[in-house]
Amino acid sequence: MAIEACADLRGFFQGMVLEAMRRRGVRGRSETTEYVTDLLVACAGTDGAALLERPLVWMLDAAMDAEDGARMHALCAAGDAALARSGLFAAPDEVGYFTEVGRFAYRGAAAEAQRVGTEAPVVLVELGEKFGDFVEVLAEASALGDVTKTLVRRYAAQKADQPKRCLSSSMYVSTASREGRS
Repeated sequence: MAIEACADLRGFFQGMVLEAMRRRGVRGRSETTEYVTDLLVACAGTDGAALLERPLVWMLDAAMDAEDGARMHALCAAGDAALARSGLFAAPDEVGYFTEVGRFAYRGAAAEAQRVGTEAPVVLVELGEKFGDFVEVLAEASALGDVTKTLVRRYAAQKADQPKRCLSSSMYVSTASREGRS
């Protein structure tokens, strides 16, 4: 199995997300596909540590207590953390919990956006409605890209600043996984 540097991390993940959606029969708006792709890019870079550091229930509690101007963004961050954790790291018995929290967070963020604006963002609405589908998309995209969960877990389990040093904007991927071999 050959390993090579991937200079276009976003392009790599977008291909994985689109292929996983095709395989799973998940239909989504292009905005949602872009959002999920950006979430994977964040998980591979320095922003990923923020999605993994705090317990999810604390994130949700803080979001619910946030002031009006910050509540939508805090709920969105809780939804992002739930989606990343459930699609990339969760054991099968944990997915239900993450799914409930993620749905609640994205639906709350959409409602909050609608309350302060004119219309709920389509991405937040779609993620709130199809959270379980996108969990499966992330899990499949991770497997398609041969993104080693053990390696990511190792970095996540270390000190908060460790993932920032270890995960960079370029990622090493297996060329065998893209050719259909494992």
